[in-house]
Amino acid sequence: MAKIMKPKLDWESQIREKGLRATKAAVLVLKTLQQIKRPLSHDELLERLNQSSSIDTVTLYRVLDRFTQTSLIERMLGSDRVSRYRYPQGEHHEFFECDSCHQHFQLPRSSPLPILLDQVSRQLKSQASAEFAISFNVQGTCRSCKIIS
Repeated sequence: MAKIMKPKLDWESQIREKGLRATKAAVLVLKTLQQIKRPLSHDELLERLNQSSSIDTVTLYRVLDRFTQTSLIERMLGSDRVSRYRYPQGEHHEFFECDSCHQHFQLPRSSPLPILLDQVSRQLKSQASAEFAISFNVQGTCRSCKIIS
């Protein structure tokens, strides 16, 4: 039986389509954020990137800033006031953030939240809102932190 291969994502094209230079660092950042699928802080992302290659902190800040400005990635501000970045996966993927460890956990797809967010989005578009972003935070204590306390 032949193994079905997923087509390789063309990170360079995605970056260039936003009018940005597809540098080695930029491609690495985009690839990592697409593969992780959960929001990462600058420090978490820097740690992951430096496991396979070398990227300095200033370069990473610049890449994240450019990607955020062109809506290639999304920036979320956590309850700890730390920015976290994620690649938008097409549909709404909202997260639960633990107030203790600040990890993010994806909310279940069976949640009514995506339907409500789609309704709000459609309503804003029908009112001719040029640009908008919807942010919804769910916070509390995760099971691991609850056991420790």
